[in-house]
Amino acid sequence: MAKQSTQADRVTVVALRAYTTKTSSEIAKIVGLSIATVNHIYARAIERGFDPIHTKITDEYVQDSPRTGRPTKQDPETVNTILSKVRLDRYGREKTCADIAGRLVYGKRRFTENEADEEAWTDEEDAR
Repeated sequence: MAKQSTQADRVTVVALRAYTTKTSSEIAKIVGLSIATVNHIYARAIERGFDPIHTKITDEYVQDSPRTGRPTKQDPETVNTILSKVRLDRYGREKTCADIAGRLVYGKRRFTENEADEEAWTDEEDAR
């Protein structure tokens, strides 16, 4: 799998490409990215308005693009219901994991308090 470029990598690519005489292959070796990725990063900065003669490199030229992906399946009403059950109990106290799990329905069956405790419990190996 190809290395993901960080924002620092993208700034380095744009700076080296704009303000030095290094080639794309030299920059690719320095940063550890492919030549195509170096060219793509620089072209995207130009598309976003970067002008090597008149502008300095700012975040807007090298920031991550928004990710496309599967939209959420939850409607706003469901999200609000879940959040209201998670935050506080009827006395204004913060709920525990067991309280929250006890209120959630798994399929058509509710968790018992013991089952919720078992689901919420982790040991040192699980935390790694």
